[in-house]
Amino acid sequence: MDLIDKINDEKTGGALLYCFTKGYGSVPMNVYNIVLPLLTNEIFQEELKKETDFQKCVNACIQKDNDFVKKVTEKISEYEEMTSRFLAILLLNHELEFKIENGIMSGNCRVIEKYDLKMPYILGKMLQGKEYEEIIMMLKGDFKIVFLDRETLGSDIDCSCLNQYGNAIIYEQTEVDEVSKRIEDASIVITNKHILGPEQLKNATKLKLICVTATGVNNIDLEYCKLANIAVCNVKGYSTNAVAQHTFALLLDLYNKNHYYHNYIASGNYASSSMFTHLGHSFHELDNKVWGIVGMGDIGRKVANLAEAFGCQVQYYSTSGRNNQAQFKRVDFDTLLKTSDIITIHAPLNKQTEYLFDEEAFAKMKNSAYLINVGRGKIVKETALVDALKNHLIAGAGLDVFENEPIKADSKLLEIQDPTRLLMTPHIAWAPVETRNRVIEEVCLNIESFKKGSFRNRCN
Repeated sequence: MDLIDKINDEKTGGALLYCFTKGYGSVPMNVYNIVLPLLTNEIFQEELKKETDFQKCVNACIQKDNDFVKKVTEKISEYEEMTSRFLAILLLNHELEFKIENGIMSGNCRVIEKYDLKMPYILGKMLQGKEYEEIIMMLKGDFKIVFLDRETLGSDIDCSCLNQYGNAIIYEQTEVDEVSKRIEDASIVITNKHILGPEQLKNATKLKLICVTATGVNNIDLEYCKLANIAVCNVKGYSTNAVAQHTFALLLDLYNKNHYYHNYIASGNYASSSMFTHLGHSFHELDNKVWGIVGMGDIGRKVANLAEAFGCQVQYYSTSGRNNQAQFKRVDFDTLLKTSDIITIHAPLNKQTEYLFDEEAFAKMKNSAYLINVGRGKIVKETALVDALKNHLIAGAGLDVFENEPIKADSKLLEIQDPTRLLMTPHIAWAPVETRNRVIEEVCLNIESFKKGSFRNRCN
């Protein structure tokens, strides 16, 4: 139905605005100006019947008519007086009421059964929580989302879901000197590792949200973003199961000497042996061993529960001094070092944890102990670890994180070529397929929350 000839009728025009208000909620007054220009466009009417997302609806209209945006925006000023007249009549008829909150006037429905039009109600639902400027940006395609380093999530993860929120520009990777240029007209920036500080952000005048595809946000200048009114949101809790799983993957490989025994078979020695078994390397049961944990957050607790399932006695050291888990035994750092058969690290990097495991720490550990670091690389001083392994101060170590990532070609760690004593993986504990899919899902939820006028997982 073409409404253009009917909106001059006060009843029809008022019904459109009333039902839009019913769908939207408390409508900022300037948002009303976009309602009639959209609802009187025939192409938009057709797409509104098919789509539930405003951006998708607009994109479909543009595909059908290259001048769609121009036609709609030109109608805004043309219909402004008419819109005001309809709103005034709704007010006089006590069908709408206007409220002022925080200096902003908005229209609100009074409960009546008089109007029941589906299309304006759906449009109201679509635009709920969006301000006028944001609607215009979406309409013009100015709502730009820039993903700077998509390859950090892997090529097997689909990021096309970002397109539903705006014009998503996805870069596999971005050079340091390209960052500023690529984000200068972005409304949302997504990144994993890129540093975003004053130098990179100073020209990004449209930027309202930075989504980090990780929990740590030390690569973002939070204070600058706060002053510039840029929200920073991370993802939390997405990798608890994955990191706990990898902790045991490293530990069990080391503890059972799997690499040695695999190589024994692969070499042909087992095939030529007269024995059904081969006991070239001693290994032990986990049952009744003391498992020490550094960092008893979500991941630490998950590992603790799994360790108990193996029959281990769990104890932990709180790096902040504030974490109390009644289920497990809390000890000081010296006790943890001297009494643990296995130590696993699940702590953040900060002043209390940087190089926590140094020469002095390794000297206190059992020479039969194993260390697993899936926390942050700089919690372990790598030169001290290499010396501890070479001098048999500890039995072995598993590392998924490093002081420098990627590891440097001249790293001392590469001098140890025995995988039964040192096992390393390239920061993949967080990275099962399900976990990486969860990351992009969490980013989408953060964007959805932002577009509804609130913030989820905000860090600043």
